[in-house]
Amino acid sequence: MRIFCTLLMLFGLVISHAQINKATYTLKVSTNIDFSANPNIPKNVAERIKKRLSEPETYQLYFDQSQSIYKKEEKLDAPQAVGRGGMSFRFGSGAGAIVHTLLASRKQTSQQELFSKLFLVNRNPKKPEWVFSGETKQIGKYTAYEATYIEMQIPAQMRMSFGQRNAKEEEDKEPEKVPVTVSVWFTPQIPSSAGPAKYFGLPGLVLMVQDGNRVLVCTEVQMNVSEKISLDPPKKGRQVTGAEFNKIREEKVKEMRERFQNNSNRGNQNRIMIRG
Repeated sequence: MRIFCTLLMLFGLVISHAQINKATYTLKVSTNIDFSANPNIPKNVAERIKKRLSEPETYQLYFDQSQSIYKKEEKLDAPQAVGRGGMSFRFGSGAGAIVHTLLASRKQTSQQELFSKLFLVNRNPKKPEWVFSGETKQIGKYTAYEATYIEMQIPAQMRMSFGQRNAKEEEDKEPEKVPVTVSVWFTPQIPSSAGPAKYFGLPGLVLMVQDGNRVLVCTEVQMNVSEKISLDPPKKGRQVTGAEFNKIREEKVKEMRERFQNNSNRGNQNRIMIRG
């Protein structure tokens, strides 16, 4: 760790506060969706859902020495797939989240859309207990070093189950968290502690993340870009804390589930929204 900190001090003047740089990342998520609880979903629609959720997504990170902006590359909504029984599926990225990070104070402001409403979610993520493995790998033209930490997470899974069948029983089940080793690769050759989303705070730019079923890889780094980009935090949306946002989201999901159940009783006219 002392070696990395020394490298950061030696090259600290390479990136000035006025210089804005850009890193492009590709996110791939491996999904394991169980459709057994709803046999009414046609096989071709199920395959389309799986394909859409497994498609890679592109993100951009704009950063200088003190702050960063991380956002998803916008895409048009894909066509809506319609299944039997009036059940329809809509895919789309929506507005996506914009995450602003003050690197020194670890203060993050995230602009997120939830059911067509904008929120400004304020968080101060704790610094992970990094373990430096000493492993290295070449990512593009950069030498990257591995740092890991353990995080308790709910296992990644998705179960397509709608209607009243075991709805109350499934709702009452609290998933148990399990320890997950998160692997983050960074390069001191780019002396910035920036990184995508919550993966930052290392003595070098983060180039790769392996977190459960999610893999983030940096595909390009551009120094001192000519794009007119502001690193100011987003300002549109209702100000909430992370805990408040989680509570609002849980209430909305519960409300949507109850709406699905009521629609099922009136003729199985379910509408499923899946956001990327």
